[in-house]
Amino acid sequence: MDVEFRVQGRHRILRVLLDRPGGIQVGECARFSRRLSDCLDMNQTMPGAYHLEVSSPGIERPLRTLEAAGRFTGQRAALTLVEARDGRRRFEGELLEPSGTRAGLRAEDGVEHWFEWAEVKDAHLVVDIWAQLRRSGGTR
Repeated sequence: MDVEFRVQGRHRILRVLLDRPGGIQVGECARFSRRLSDCLDMNQTMPGAYHLEVSSPGIERPLRTLEAAGRFTGQRAALTLVEARDGRRRFEGELLEPSGTRAGLRAEDGVEHWFEWAEVKDAHLVVDIWAQLRRSGGTR
């Protein structure tokens, strides 16, 4: 589970991402949302108006921890760094098995890029449907 609280203008948003092996169904998100909303309202945990969003991480799921990045070794991902390296902050490629506290990506050209996890500002999976079609032999 991942929780994010954000203020956008006058709106306060509490976003909860549910996850488990095998995935999450829409009905489970709805049940969790109702229960959490009732608990927050009953305990007045969040006074005033707020928006509650409950969902699964989706196909371009965020990778919040190095352990999460390790779970998706071999899949395509994008990492954004806190500070630029070699004139850029965003890197994309195949996730490599983490090494200690470092995450790695193999770019299209085969070059490996390694980063201390503390340098990573944002990371998420990337779905490239065209690459998947090329690997599977094309379209029908």
